[in-house]
Amino acid sequence: MNRRDKEGGFVLLITLLVVLLLVVIVFEIDFQARADLRAAGNFRDDLAAYYVALSGITAEKAILKDDMKQSGNQVDSLNELWAATAPPFPVGEGTVSGKITDEAGKFNLNSLINNPTNTQQTINQCKRTQLGNLFRLLSVDPILVDPIIDWIDKNSQTETNGAEDETYQSLPFPYPTKNGSLSTLEEMLYIKGMTAEVYEKIFPYLTVSATDGKINVNTADRIILQSIDQSIDESSVKSLMKGIPYNNPNDFFHALPAGSYKTACLGGNVATYFSVKSDIFSIESHGAVRNTKKTIHAIWDRSGQGKYLYFRVE
Repeated sequence: MNRRDKEGGFVLLITLLVVLLLVVIVFEIDFQARADLRAAGNFRDDLAAYYVALSGITAEKAILKDDMKQSGNQVDSLNELWAATAPPFPVGEGTVSGKITDEAGKFNLNSLINNPTNTQQTINQCKRTQLGNLFRLLSVDPILVDPIIDWIDKNSQTETNGAEDETYQSLPFPYPTKNGSLSTLEEMLYIKGMTAEVYEKIFPYLTVSATDGKINVNTADRIILQSIDQSIDESSVKSLMKGIPYNNPNDFFHALPAGSYKTACLGGNVATYFSVKSDIFSIESHGAVRNTKKTIHAIWDRSGQGKYLYFRVE
């Protein structure tokens, strides 16, 4: 091979390398451009889905406000508009759906302790018994009530099956007992004996947001009503539910079967434990835009000017 042929081969090799490099650069630019477009599209859809979900929260708050104006907030029950589950509804390029749940229709864990903000605290034995009944109905060990009480009360005295600081401080990753009211239901996962499986069973029936601890008998689940006292069997709870909506707590009191709870806990002060109206509601809204979904969980206090007690985006 002469010198001219060698030079020609070298030039060809350089040319091929340059072409290969250009092809790689073009593919890299194309890939990056597509990735940027996808990222921009995902960001756009993510933001759009959030605002679609937020529009659902706004609409549901308006429904609750309108309900309070129309009914004068005297009676709240599940036959009202706010209690209906909203099916997917088109909003812009997406859809929104959601539901409203009355927090007063659930058992308030913080009501286990009388005078929770004071140093002089006592356990509400009637509430304690009811929570134990509720756990049994849900096939959950009722001894879990004791560590819940120890978590909430301010003293360091351990209940029979409970747990105070010595238990939690001995864990591989130690932490102190709350010694105060639960702020969110998720806090329960820190309590002795609470597992994710148990939590999934019980959280739909519990709240920490209904501040006065009264149960709205018009919106309470059948299991909540049955947990009131062991004297309330399947037949009794069906009879109680037929009376819904009750116009006042006394009507519900008279419908209760004779039992220890009715005598020892209620007496003539049934309004201390039960109500027929509500102000605090959990609102769930789902926004979907193309393949992107956002869910907002909120707890709304509609009294006064209205305010959020909880707000979380998934």
